[in-house]
Amino acid sequence: MIVPDKLNPFNILGIPTNATYNDIVERGQELCECAETQEDKLLFRWAMEELIKHPDVRLEYELFEVPAAKYENRDWEKFIKNHERSPVNLREMIKNTPPPRPEDFDLAKLCLLILDSMLKAEKPKITPTIENSPFKPDIGSPPLEIKNVVFG
Repeated sequence: MIVPDKLNPFNILGIPTNATYNDIVERGQELCECAETQEDKLLFRWAMEELIKHPDVRLEYELFEVPAAKYENRDWEKFIKNHERSPVNLREMIKNTPPPRPEDFDLAKLCLLILDSMLKAEKPKITPTIENSPFKPDIGSPPLEIKNVVFG
């Protein structure tokens, strides 16, 4: 029977509902070994036992589980781990780097960038012009040639 005051064992163990017996045991033991408190360890053991020892209870948890639930965002955790801290010490690099000289810059490209940004026109605002036009376009019937071609 489902225990209402506890989370779904699949959620606690962080495994999908189609996990095999071996997957459940392996994940449960891994979490029990890494548990920081005795309470966490008991919770992981309870979740593992609910799924292994009681097939009818496991079926209930499977039926009431959200389809395709993912409890861990491993891609996000991997991204954070890889980009948590920059391996480059910028303060040390700045100390050992001389200030930029005029020869370090491509003045022709720099001038082109500046001129391009100055010559770009902003997008015209034509809505007020259309709304206040003295000539109101009327859609009406199509010209004779189009009407004959389209409608036969």
